[in-house]
Amino acid sequence: MANSASGESLIERFDRVLSAFGPARPELGFREICRATGLPPSTVHRILGDMKRAGWLEAGSAQTYRVGTRLWELASRSASAESLAAAAIPFMSDVHAVLRQHVHVGVAEGHDVLFAERIAASESTVPLRSIVAGRLPLHRSATGLALLSQCSAEVVAQYHRAAWVPDAAADPAALTATAERFAADLAVFARRGYAVQRERIDQGTGGVAVPLKVPAGHRAAAPGTVLPLTEMRDADLPAIVQTLRVAGHGISRALGAL
Repeated sequence: MANSASGESLIERFDRVLSAFGPARPELGFREICRATGLPPSTVHRILGDMKRAGWLEAGSAQTYRVGTRLWELASRSASAESLAAAAIPFMSDVHAVLRQHVHVGVAEGHDVLFAERIAASESTVPLRSIVAGRLPLHRSATGLALLSQCSAEVVAQYHRAAWVPDAAADPAALTATAERFAADLAVFARRGYAVQRERIDQGTGGVAVPLKVPAGHRAAAPGTVLPLTEMRDADLPAIVQTLRVAGHGISRALGAL
């Protein structure tokens, strides 16, 4: 496959273009794509034409582009994501029915949690930032923290080195804890069998999650709930955790891990 002068392959340039789109930018104009990718306009023009013909991109409103349904079709064939979502959704529905709060399930993907499925609670008073096939840094969500709590000390240390910042002046949700404090918090989560986060994403909002037992060869996964801090006082946690554990047991059984 032809490489650019910088040595970047065509696939890598395609990925750069697709990565420019996101929940906050579902549609982009030509110039916006050029700025976001840093690619020459002639290259972007050629790639956009190729991607439109393949159905990877489609025309949006007012001379913009958006991700095409062909990519959704291909991505939906991902065996691991599809099997987890299919196994999880009945039990996530049970959690939603009991807690009346947002519910989602995610897997570890590099330094992020990748969400495979979610149920938004229309009656909830707090936002749900997770989207299907969307990502959040592991330390920012209870689901991610539950996944990290199952990792080796070496993996935790590597994550901390990559995510740590000296202060939270620019980003209140940044990871500012020392390596020792971070590892100690994860050890507590591992011992308890559930993880909690408070106001890592939105003020007044928190989350609770439990790790799943998954079959050999499957990526680590965890279901969680997002709820107001007023609904996750210490006295509230046992019932929340038990609801998630019952659902987690059902998901693990459906996946063939039990």
